[in-house]
Amino acid sequence: MARYAADSLRSFVAEALARAGAVREDAEVVADALVRADLRGVHSHGVVRTGIYLERLRAGSIRTGAPLSVLADWGAAVLCDAGAGFGIVAAARAMELAVERARLYGVGAVGVRNSNHCGMLAYFVLRAVAQGAVGVALSNADAQVAPFGARVRYLGTNPLCVGIPAGEEPPVVLDMATSEVAHGRVRAAALRGERIPPTWALGPDGRPTTDPHEALRGALLPFGGAKGSGLALVVDVLAGLLTGARSGPEITPLYEEVQRAQGVGHLLLALWPDAFCGCATLRERVDQLVREVRALPPAEGFDRVWLPGELEYRREVEYRRAGIPLPEEAVAVLEQVGRAVGLGVPEAVV
Repeated sequence: MARYAADSLRSFVAEALARAGAVREDAEVVADALVRADLRGVHSHGVVRTGIYLERLRAGSIRTGAPLSVLADWGAAVLCDAGAGFGIVAAARAMELAVERARLYGVGAVGVRNSNHCGMLAYFVLRAVAQGAVGVALSNADAQVAPFGARVRYLGTNPLCVGIPAGEEPPVVLDMATSEVAHGRVRAAALRGERIPPTWALGPDGRPTTDPHEALRGALLPFGGAKGSGLALVVDVLAGLLTGARSGPEITPLYEEVQRAQGVGHLLLALWPDAFCGCATLRERVDQLVREVRALPPAEGFDRVWLPGELEYRREVEYRRAGIPLPEEAVAVLEQVGRAVGLGVPEAVV
């Protein structure tokens, strides 16, 4: 698998989006978020998404340069309208606002409506963590998941993410979809002609399938049965209903009706540790917790105990040094995008 330098990928994606009509500031934020996902090994939310973002940008369903308009301001809580802009840009600005309010009030909560797909949620919580805050991000998504006990799709993959700053240790970052697997991984399996585990999805007939094409026509399954299904429903309420965004089947599918904005909702929160135990105390205790958990004797079949986000952190360190190993489908998307905007694809470093 060929490896690519993060900086060259970031420049390519930003330039491609700019040539497709995106304002430079938007293009650079989106590019940074997509490459950060690939750096962490979350390729389903990396540069492979450039193609659909460019397509939606050209179709007008993503409005570049759209401001994050404040609809209601309660001090610690703010409601915003993304103006059908890039979801990544809207969520990044919302998290910055949440951290700003958390510094003043101890907590900042920013709801966003009228948005689009916002990619890897860890990108936003890590922005909060970098400033010393605990970050929380939730987003709903278009209907891909069958609720527990149902045979047809209704809920989105509805991810949630929590980022907690540490001292000397990497931050604790829990970033997860509420489906058994991200929709992008099923698409990737379909493109590669691979089978999928029968626990991932149902086919159109409502039965478990190992065919990713049938899964894309059917429905993903929630993780953990009723627990994941319940969590997905709660995320849809908090990110969608609470913010006044679209919900479930109301959301335009990312890869369909590209001329129509998705109407996604997000909820970004920041907690300022000084309002609770104190920044220094939190970092010290998180370090202690991480080390104690890591030192636990591993169970059979495991070589060690991992903390949430630790594998992604290690990948990022390695990939920044040695280049990002992009999957074939991501390279194919970059080549397609390059032809569309007259831009050469970055050369592999290995």
